[in-house]
Amino acid sequence: MSKKHSLFQFLCGVVLFLIAASTQAKSNVVIVMADDLGWSDTSNSRTTLGHFSDFYETPAIDRLAVEGMAFTNAYVCQNCAPTRSAILTGQYAPRPTNNVYQVGNLNRGGKETLLVGPAQGLPNGKDGIPVEAVTYAEMLQQAGYATGHFGKFHATDHNPQGAIQIVSNHGFDANFGGAANGAPGNYHAKKKKFGPNIGPELDAYAADYTQVYVDKNIKPYSKGTSAAAIKALVGTGKHVSDAMADAAIEFMEQHKAGPFLVQFHPYAVHTPINKPQARSDLLDKYQRKPVGSSASHAPLAALIEGMDQSIARLVDYLKSTPDPTRPGQTLHENTLVIVFSDNGGKLKQSNNGPLKGQKGELDEGGIRVPMIVWSGNPELVDAGSTNHTPVLGIDLYKTLITLAEAEAPQSVTLDGEDLTRIFANRTDTLDREGLYWHLPGYLIGGGRDQRPQSVVRSGKWKLLYNYEDLTFELYDLETDLSEANNLVLKQPAVAEKLGLQLMRWLASVNAPLARLRKGQLQVDVTGKVYRYGRVTDAIEPFIVHAGEAVPMVVRQPGG
Repeated sequence: MSKKHSLFQFLCGVVLFLIAASTQAKSNVVIVMADDLGWSDTSNSRTTLGHFSDFYETPAIDRLAVEGMAFTNAYVCQNCAPTRSAILTGQYAPRPTNNVYQVGNLNRGGKETLLVGPAQGLPNGKDGIPVEAVTYAEMLQQAGYATGHFGKFHATDHNPQGAIQIVSNHGFDANFGGAANGAPGNYHAKKKKFGPNIGPELDAYAADYTQVYVDKNIKPYSKGTSAAAIKALVGTGKHVSDAMADAAIEFMEQHKAGPFLVQFHPYAVHTPINKPQARSDLLDKYQRKPVGSSASHAPLAALIEGMDQSIARLVDYLKSTPDPTRPGQTLHENTLVIVFSDNGGKLKQSNNGPLKGQKGELDEGGIRVPMIVWSGNPELVDAGSTNHTPVLGIDLYKTLITLAEAEAPQSVTLDGEDLTRIFANRTDTLDREGLYWHLPGYLIGGGRDQRPQSVVRSGKWKLLYNYEDLTFELYDLETDLSEANNLVLKQPAVAEKLGLQLMRWLASVNAPLARLRKGQLQVDVTGKVYRYGRVTDAIEPFIVHAGEAVPMVVRQPGG
């Protein structure tokens, strides 16, 4: 072979390598959003400021927290559907292409509440986003990503078209198990089928456990589990957490030339939470384990660790699979993994640590969640770090389109911030006024007492406005995680400043308000008033009549 020909072959190889590298310049993304995993339901100390569980075990999540970036001030909405809708759309609830404030409807308090919440969601009143919504998956799809959804969706229409819309309208090339349902109904396959709440696409992975499967996918991740209990799995129905991991790994294998987006949304650990729903080997482990110092619910523990094992399998696949476009590297060196929960834990089986409240409430226990980002690429994630920046679920939209070098949608407004530079540099900060929540309705029952409120988190301060009695609550979250000391009387200037900030935000998104059910309400105030989409000055007391919106009011000093 001539030197000229050898040089030509070498140059061709270089060109092919550069072409391959350029086509895979965009990073893969794996988003894991657990369901109802409380702030202190993991065994890692980093995301919880030391308030971790000493009963529930999450070794995979713990390892990611040590190797990646752990967030201590990560927030979402107070329950499933609004969080999923906000993340998919990148928008606060009042935006017309979101319009989902809570699961179900805004009047889950009976017919005798003081106020009546507005309609939400789709025209049929269901808690889903419209087909006109432009999801981040659509933007990544247009940027060349293979997009797959796995598990719970709960942000689409409640009809036979709902699951179809996940692919036809919401940006996913494939949907494995997603539908409008909020709960799995049953975690185990029966006669090699899941359902009816779990989409039929996962049935392809619903075969009973075999010895080969157990040896490959269960034993390597088992710790403290008896050999007999693991062996007893053979011949029993597949758990949906394992089936989801099977499907996601196969999807990544098919699309490993990338880039790919895996939206991995476990059904765990949503109800039903009882012995039949847990994988039997893990249930046996936790039934034998001594109780811890906080919540120690064996079936929930089994669901948590089963989900954790599925995360471990995804990460191990990324670590062990060569990247076909980057010789000498594995997929994890060009993949961003994000792990968090869709809301706080449901008491009493869950563990929100010192946080007040639970799933369904705007107290910290309902909206603060564990969150970790991880990658084998130090340019994506500042490894081994803990970050105290307050971040919100809607931030993921701008973050992902930046990461994917995708275009932002032109037809809608995006809320939230781009977190890519925060992920890459632990010392970086965000320049924004605050995080906001608005819930113009009720969720009373099941131990919860959530009434119409608006909330702002700004720096260390959290301000809540109560529409029923037109009052504020103010907490210093740096010194009072439990929201036990209302400082509104001691810090009136802070309360007024944040109140006006919250009011401006409500006006900017044209937030709807709950209306007075019956009778009339005297508003004895001089100050600023938000109602009907605008802020006005109240120079004298006024009356709210039945059927009229109950305002947000910021009293001027002496008013």
